[in-house]
Amino acid sequence: MALLDMLYTEKKYDIIVAHVNYQKRKTANRDEKIVQAYCDRNSLLFRVLRPVFFHDDNFQAWARKVRYDFFMELGKEYHIEDVYVAHHKDDLIETYIFQKNRDMLCEWYGIKPESVYKSIHIHRPLLSYTKAELKRYCDEKDIEYGIDESNLSDAYTRNKIRHKVVDFMSLKEKDQIVSEIESENDALQKLRIEMDDFFKTWDQDLSILSKSWMYLEFYLYTKTGKHFARKYCVSLMEQLKQNALIDLKGFYLERFGNAIYLEEKKEEVDLCFDAITYGDYPSFKLCKEGKVIEGITLSKADFPIRVRTVRAGDTILLRLGRKNIHRFFVDRKIPKHKRLDWIVVENRQKDIIFVPGIGCDINHFSVKPNLFVLK
Repeated sequence: MALLDMLYTEKKYDIIVAHVNYQKRKTANRDEKIVQAYCDRNSLLFRVLRPVFFHDDNFQAWARKVRYDFFMELGKEYHIEDVYVAHHKDDLIETYIFQKNRDMLCEWYGIKPESVYKSIHIHRPLLSYTKAELKRYCDEKDIEYGIDESNLSDAYTRNKIRHKVVDFMSLKEKDQIVSEIESENDALQKLRIEMDDFFKTWDQDLSILSKSWMYLEFYLYTKTGKHFARKYCVSLMEQLKQNALIDLKGFYLERFGNAIYLEEKKEEVDLCFDAITYGDYPSFKLCKEGKVIEGITLSKADFPIRVRTVRAGDTILLRLGRKNIHRFFVDRKIPKHKRLDWIVVENRQKDIIFVPGIGCDINHFSVKPNLFVLK
């Protein structure tokens, strides 16, 4: 409410007020009415969203996405590129302590004064104000506001930091923390330049293991979009001193030989075809043309065929006898993460008749294949 009044009072802006009512607490409707009344009194356009909460493990992350997506939708509707939000100095310090407690390497320590979310530019002009100063601003100008009672409990880690640390700081101590945050961000940006230079020429070799854990964290973040704690990254580096396949929830991190790989997990493939059907499918293509090693000759007796992910124990009959497909992976030194989503083609008799990289079985080879399977 303080931010809204400041922007309105400056008379520099055409303002649309966006309010999200999560309907999660008893006073949520009261807060909506407070904002509505201010907008009605000052002839401001007011838009409200009342989302239905799908029970996610992380309500706060879900709520933030809903909120900013709503801002973006309004931006498109009204041709607006700038959104102002009311994070203040206490939020800045709270976020910084939260990051430090988790030993995270972040894009930015604390809260950025400005950032971009998809197509909108986010401004945070109140980071130099404490919560007490903003409350005093509202009291002195007789601006009605609501207190979110969920912030009074210690249900969330951030609330605990607020109540047990930030609320007990003097203004001088808060300003000292803000100076510390600025220094940390200066150092972080220098480090980021160094890491950018390193990764421009890095070819997935083991040289990353001779660097600090921050290089690995930076690499993981650029690939996954998720930040990882220092302790976890140190553990990963220890595991990567030898061949290892590590599950990172949605990604595989692997050291195989002298290389480091990070690949997104793929869904298991299991598709049936009653006839030759060209096209692009998850993890593979069925084509009219390709290399000989990618081709197979099918007859009506083979259908329906099944394209599926390889399984332990799968074999294929080759010219020199039956070969275990996983043995082929070992012989060819295929990294383990690639083996997990390799595909095979199975015919009506449930015989594996084609494997990309190996070719077709002894009974389906010809110089004029009618199907090419590209992985």
